[in-house]
Amino acid sequence: MINLKNAKYLIVLFVFILFGFSIQSNKSGIEIFAVKGNLKKSFKDCYYCFDENSVVLSQNPIFDEDDIEGFNWKNQQIFLNESGKRKVKNLKIALSGLPVVMVLNKKRIYGFWFWDKFSSFGCDRVYTYPQKDFKIKFGLPENNVFGKDPRFDKLLQKYVIDNYKQD
Repeated sequence: MINLKNAKYLIVLFVFILFGFSIQSNKSGIEIFAVKGNLKKSFKDCYYCFDENSVVLSQNPIFDEDDIEGFNWKNQQIFLNESGKRKVKNLKIALSGLPVVMVLNKKRIYGFWFWDKFSSFGCDRVYTYPQKDFKIKFGLPENNVFGKDPRFDKLLQKYVIDNYKQD
């Protein structure tokens, strides 16, 4: 039988365990999620536009803060650490691309596309080749763009500059 003293210890232990799990599940920072399901074009004249706020995201991020070694704001380039490099090596990207969403502190910032390193598809929105250089660009070729470039979001800029060394 559990006495009152042991019950108090068990309750305190239980609270610490729950608190620890809640800290882990409330992870923040930069996360990149894959888009689940079929993607519908958001605009008539844009092939790769989608509304990042209306799509369903994968349950877990493809990359999160623990995978990112650096983020050069001026060049819009993400540098991965060893765990991120392992993930990108195992990432399956179709030649037609993989739609993803940049998320900051649980807020969706913008949607963009991962392209396979062998893909020759053009893109009228934001894209990157994560298996090549992870430089996030707008429009491929350069004059093939639709709408306003979303990469330079002010919240994301402040976060990146505050948390990653800039050259």
